[in-house]
Amino acid sequence: MLRSPRFARTTARLLGGLLVAAVAGTANAKDLKVGDTAPQVKVKEWIQGEIEVGEGKPYIVEFWATWCGPCKRSIPHLNSLYKKYKDSGLTIIGVSDETKAVSKVRSFVKNQGDRMSYPVAIDGGVKREWFEAAGQRGIPSAFIVDNRNKIAFIGHPMDPQFDEILAQVIDGRYNPKLQKKAAPKLAAAERAIKVRNWNDAYRHFDEVIELDAPFFLSVAVEKYRVMSCEQKNTEGAKAWGSSMLGLYSDDKGALRLMAETMADDPDQCLHNFELARSAADRLLELSSPNDPTALATSAMVAYRSGDKDRAVREQMQAWMSVDPDLKDAYRRELDVYRGTTKRTKRR
Repeated sequence: MLRSPRFARTTARLLGGLLVAAVAGTANAKDLKVGDTAPQVKVKEWIQGEIEVGEGKPYIVEFWATWCGPCKRSIPHLNSLYKKYKDSGLTIIGVSDETKAVSKVRSFVKNQGDRMSYPVAIDGGVKREWFEAAGQRGIPSAFIVDNRNKIAFIGHPMDPQFDEILAQVIDGRYNPKLQKKAAPKLAAAERAIKVRNWNDAYRHFDEVIELDAPFFLSVAVEKYRVMSCEQKNTEGAKAWGSSMLGLYSDDKGALRLMAETMADDPDQCLHNFELARSAADRLLELSSPNDPTALATSAMVAYRSGDKDRAVREQMQAWMSVDPDLKDAYRRELDVYRGTTKRTKRR
């Protein structure tokens, strides 16, 4: 049985970051690697948002250029992450090496307006001491730095592992030692999946989860995905989903992810609306009455389950409570639930 491309990408990203972490300490070809102390951020000129970074707050250094198509496509994603996490102390610095076209960079950033709201600078040595030292060859290229001023990620900002590691850094869950310990177990799980030895795969997943369940939430979700979509073990997946509800009963981020995965993932083999509703209800219990994230999550589950009245009611409440920066996005979902607009096709 061939595995779906989506599953292959999911497993690859899950293993990729962990296996990279496991070998990072032995890499000698590069002067700068994951786990190293971040160099100084040397800029020639600030286009917008002059700031200082260093130990104590997480930040991202992202290399881009006005002529780079993939860079332009990554800007909305970076901007969204900046708005999502800036209250948690995150800073993003977009660095361009277009030292002979500063006016072009300034014009580009100005035209982007709120769509590129994070600080932007012209290179003054950052490219040499970060990008080139890390052996990077193409842009966009991003570096995540944790609050100890240690590099946690080097790579493309649209890599799903980028988002996952950033969330761990923001939440204070990033732990390279645990990643290194888990890597061989995850590699063994991948080998077992390739030969459809499900029991061995699940055993290795469980060994990783037992190391630190909150940190390895993605592994728990991956186990559910394999059961649901690869083994097609509906009852087993339901049982594991119920176990996850107990395991993560006080983790709001985990409950939200479970609700989204089980109700709104494009892969319908993952859908279990009963489990999704249980996760959303527990999230509501843990949250304040007007928490927009919890309300929007519950509204999404209601909509996907066919309860459109509840979806509209909860999404309206979420829209009224959410920060101004996110009101447009929440309103679009509300319009979908009301049936006045179509939802963008999910990928």
